Amino acid sequence: MNRFFFLAIVCVAFVGCGREPTAVPTPAPTIPFNPAPEVVVSIPQESALARPYGYTYQRADGNRVVAGQGNVPNLKPIDIPLAGTPQWVTAVPLAQGVLWGVVLTDGRTQAFLVNNGEVTPIASNDLTPAIAPVLTVDPVQGQALFLNPPSADPAGSAPIIYNNAGHLAHANAAGELTLVNAGEIIGQPRVTALPDARILFDGHGRLLLLTDPTDRYPHGVLGDAIESGGFALIETDPEIRVAAHFLIPEPQVVEGIMPLWADWNGDGQREILLTLSDAEQGAQLVLFSEAGVRLAAGPAIGQGNRWQHQIAIAPLGPNGEMELVSVRTPHISGVVEFYRWQGDELQLVAELPGYTSHIIGSRNLDMAMAGDFNGDGRTELLLPTPDLTQLGGIQRTEEGATAVYHIDIGGELASNLVGVAVGDGGTAVGLGRSDNVLRIWQP
Repeated sequence: MNRFFFLAIVCVAFVGCGREPTAVPTPAPTIPFNPAPEVVVSIPQESALARPYGYTYQRADGNRVVAGQGNVPNLKPIDIPLAGTPQWVTAVPLAQGVLWGVVLTDGRTQAFLVNNGEVTPIASNDLTPAIAPVLTVDPVQGQALFLNPPSADPAGSAPIIYNNAGHLAHANAAGELTLVNAGEIIGQPRVTALPDARILFDGHGRLLLLTDPTDRYPHGVLGDAIESGGFALIETDPEIRVAAHFLIPEPQVVEGIMPLWADWNGDGQREILLTLSDAEQGAQLVLFSEAGVRLAAGPAIGQGNRWQHQIAIAPLGPNGEMELVSVRTPHISGVVEFYRWQGDELQLVAELPGYTSHIIGSRNLDMAMAGDFNGDGRTELLLPTPDLTQLGGIQRTEEGATAVYHIDIGGELASNLVGVAVGDGGTAVGLGRSDNVLRIWQP
């Protein structure tokens, strides 16, 4: 088995709130925990990027959008007991169902293949340290694999596979970005990565990551007091080089662990969305071009130590318009906000209070995602209520924004949310609960 990979599987849960239309919770079947047998799953032995990958942030470009059309509020959830408390959940779609991976808070992992309501435990290796995992399947061994850092100093970012040849990119705790092929270093671009940066890629050999760690804004709500002072775009084909490297003017920092990299206006060119913060103005959403040109900005919160959590750019508008959705001050009466890009401004067009997307002090920035989870043909935001016991589906309307459903988690959310498109065009959702349960909704 490739020594760069590790197995894992995560827990899942779902929620229902007590306001707006609420799905009636259905008792979930409980799957007894048994030691995982050696079960082999199969995928075509295609190029590396053709294999399925499961990210805690849904997509390799950092845009937390789930494909497919679901019926999640009406599905009977499946509860799977775990051997510990889940920290991360991932999932990949397979021909024979969905492979779910869980990383427990102590670094142990579990994995399950779920198909037509049947749950099969899959053997998995521990992931140390318990970094945000990336899940895939080894086409030769037929086992679930979590990508493992390729160095003796594994702390830092989760590694990613970025091209068809299976080359791996990883940044360690010292901020050294390393590109690896079959165990051999093939490049070390001269940038200093944010130690816990998520490395994004566009499917065409380009990498995007936050760089230039700094302590000049000691807000410290995302796991440590180190934030990013810049970002870099790396090209790997035909040669490895730093295509662009931009510094954020002081006193601002990038308050986050990854950009949001998407083609907002449909012109074929991606934009880079960042949350910039400083001690006087707090957080502000700012849009850049890949050339580092500042294109547009939203209003600053106007007070230091106040954060804005960027989530997704998707057709969220009432008529399918592309909008950005974020959560303002998720630690203090969180407010879901929707923005349109108009000229040099990101204009706030709707808001709805009463939700959260992050636990203060956590590196888990993946508790919210966008998709058509209720199957009405519209994209909504799915995220927890502040008590972490329900999930709300927030949809844009002509008048603003509203909760179109709530779902009971059956306990308290302890992990990220994960969504995955299944083979028939449907959508499955999963999460981990603090009572050591993986809850999934899968058609």
